[in-house]
Amino acid sequence: MRINCILSLYALFLFWGLIFLFFPFSILIYLLMYFFVKYPQDTFQELSALIYRIFFKLVPRIHLKLDLLDNTPKSAIYVSSHQSSLDYPILGSFIPKYLSLTNINVKMIPIANIGSRLIGIRYLNKNNLSMVEKTYKEFENVLLDNRNIMLFPEGTRHTGAKLGKFKKIAFRLAMNTNRPIIPIVIEGSSRVLPKGSPCYATLDDTTIYVKMLEPIYPEKFSSEKELLEYTQNIIQNQKDILCNTY
Repeated sequence: MRINCILSLYALFLFWGLIFLFFPFSILIYLLMYFFVKYPQDTFQELSALIYRIFFKLVPRIHLKLDLLDNTPKSAIYVSSHQSSLDYPILGSFIPKYLSLTNINVKMIPIANIGSRLIGIRYLNKNNLSMVEKTYKEFENVLLDNRNIMLFPEGTRHTGAKLGKFKKIAFRLAMNTNRPIIPIVIEGSSRVLPKGSPCYATLDDTTIYVKMLEPIYPEKFSSEKELLEYTQNIIQNQKDILCNTY
């Protein structure tokens, strides 16, 4: 267990070390772009995606196996299963021009708070209805501006073989903006860093499988509930296939 925690600590220092290494340069590029483009966060996200890719190349015992679509719609809502804190940098390594949500308030950590805002992550306090409405409108406008949303519809990390219950926001956005849902299945990240554990769960080399499924178009469904249930079913089915295969 001690070696597991040492490996986990190394991975943590590697991740944040890369963040601190690139952060000043990223901020400078962001400020330069701020006056010339509508979305200066794009460059910040591109640099962050590079950090994530470097991290997964250097971090010990973890191997990513990506099975992505060759072509994706210009604007979509990416929804992914969620097992581990590793899942966000996995998605951030290949999804461009996005906004995302978190229920973790990092305002007390200045660099994390600034960085998360600049990269496109919005903290959502579900008890603050005006914040919920404002955030939903921002996400809707981003989609209508031909950009992307990246969400974990379970709202938290699941444990075991079954997905948690999906929240409605991704599917309401799809129905209201007529933008497709792109399902993603991440399987294996919990074998390395499961929910509730600060340490690696295994010392074995572990492959994390990432499978992007075909877009789901909302006009084929009569309601957001029907779209939600269909999407959850196909993600669960693909998760079962990955679990049984690997």
